[in-house]
Amino acid sequence: MCRIGGIWSWGQPEPALMKRRLQELARRQAHGGPDGEGLWIEPETPIGLVHRRLAILDLSPAGAQPMQRAHLWITYNGEIYNYADLRKQLLQRGYAFSSHTDTEVLLWGWHAWGPDLLPRLRGMWAFGLWDGQALWLVRDRFGVKPLFYTVRPEGCFFASELTALLKVLPERPSPLLKALPTYLAYGFVQAPYTFYEGVWQVRPGHWLRITPTTTEEHPYWEPQKVFFVPSVPRSLDEVEAQLTESFQRRLVADVPVGLFLSGGLDSSLVAALLARKAGVQLPAFTLGFREAPYDETPWAAAIAQHLNLPHFPFYLTPDELRPLIESLPPLYGQPFGDASALAVYALARFTATHVKVVLSADGGDELFGGYVRHTQSLPRLRLMAQLLRLLPLQPEHLASLQTALPRTAFHNLPAKLFKLKHFQGRHYGELVAAFPEALAQAALTEPQPGLPYTPEELPEPWFSLRSRQYLDLVRYLPDDVLQKVDRATMAHALEAREPFLDPELVALAGQLPPTEKVQGTETKKVLRRLLARYLPAQLYERPKQGFAVPVADWLRGPLAERLRFFLYSRESPLSNLPLHFRRLEAWHRTFAQGADSYGLFFWHLFVLGLWSAWYQDLSTYR
Repeated sequence: MCRIGGIWSWGQPEPALMKRRLQELARRQAHGGPDGEGLWIEPETPIGLVHRRLAILDLSPAGAQPMQRAHLWITYNGEIYNYADLRKQLLQRGYAFSSHTDTEVLLWGWHAWGPDLLPRLRGMWAFGLWDGQALWLVRDRFGVKPLFYTVRPEGCFFASELTALLKVLPERPSPLLKALPTYLAYGFVQAPYTFYEGVWQVRPGHWLRITPTTTEEHPYWEPQKVFFVPSVPRSLDEVEAQLTESFQRRLVADVPVGLFLSGGLDSSLVAALLARKAGVQLPAFTLGFREAPYDETPWAAAIAQHLNLPHFPFYLTPDELRPLIESLPPLYGQPFGDASALAVYALARFTATHVKVVLSADGGDELFGGYVRHTQSLPRLRLMAQLLRLLPLQPEHLASLQTALPRTAFHNLPAKLFKLKHFQGRHYGELVAAFPEALAQAALTEPQPGLPYTPEELPEPWFSLRSRQYLDLVRYLPDDVLQKVDRATMAHALEAREPFLDPELVALAGQLPPTEKVQGTETKKVLRRLLARYLPAQLYERPKQGFAVPVADWLRGPLAERLRFFLYSRESPLSNLPLHFRRLEAWHRTFAQGADSYGLFFWHLFVLGLWSAWYQDLSTYR
């Protein structure tokens, strides 16, 4: 696991300037690769690659990058879990190896098969590869590892992190205004876009072939062909075997490995199958909140004890997360509004003091139907939305309703009802958005087209269960969840692996009959049946919790003055954006009086203000 970058200049820049920019790319990403730095420049082209190493496999200098084999050079970030199998195939074809790294397997595999290598890989990756004529940028199927790039008159620039990329560009890119309503509604910007004009993300499951005159993009994995297939019933033993095989593959490492154990179903299943089927008792790490009603440490501790796992709980108060807020702009390089990013960041920082690799459990909800929105009926949602629009319920009334109800049983009810009131049933993004898209548009002085939530035409209606799962897999998972986990862990030189995100496991999940995933209000039915083999039901049969970060309370309390500055001051860094401040001020007065319906919107706006101030300081370019 590492951080990577590179520059291919179309002209003939001053060699010292090229080297300084490459060194800056590496320096800005050093936190993700503290075990070594590599730089390679071919002055004739000129092209340069950089690498910051987090040594996980073959800790010797033989694993250093950028790495060359034959005419190929690579800078690579990730893990190929079936690299030993591929190595054997390449040895049979006559290739010789001088290391035990998956990097060398990638290079010789590309030499042997070219881009046809990619479907053979099981793992997570982002890499830049130079073949003497073109630069290839490649990202793994699911988007576990990030890769940003821009093609400009001066040349092509790429990096693992946006902040590093921005610091080496000849000029600061402008904000992408059509991303504003999308960000305000969802809290993230979806691939292939970023929040900047002309700066892109490589899409999951795609490769790019870049030359001075062309940029060719091609998918090497088409998840629709895996997910929208005829149902094939599988026995519970078959599901268990595939899960166990996928989980075990993620254990390959020459350094200590641990596990994020939230106490939820997915992480509990990873822990249980590895402990009971593979005989591996991984140390388990849990974030707890001493003063929050959503503390999951008692559940995680009971599960760890039942499985005989070493357990390491780490307790915080929500207020102890607040100082981490200032780290968001440089960490993401663009606005990112998922408030649980703070909690994941804190947990990763703690975990990195014990292990160098950690298994997460993201993807289980997407593959096996784990979200409440997977259980909902479209006609019922539309009917409830119509009824809510008939009732004279304003945000302040919803706030009073929340006060009268138990907070744990009706968490965030006002925001959910508020969003439902604006539900039109046009596309799936309406259910995923944290704030109604139509109101996000109303927050602007002029309409913006927004970014499409659905990336392509679907073979089934968008509200079929498979369509909902598919859209979560290709949109919400890579653009929100995996971005959050990657930045939080790599900020502390911790490699996060996703044992559910294996192509063979995804194929199995796509074939399962819908009733094996969701039935009535029961989510992840097949996983619950499987976990019952290893844990008492009372340890995992409970409502989905997740991290509770009280952003509305913060924005009415310790962050209130900062929010008011962003909204009301003439010196606000937000004043350069086309925001409808009078409307925002009216919403803010309602929010300040206790209407949590606007809580996530104002959190997104607050983070936008932090980013805007940071962006305006990005004025020194070399």
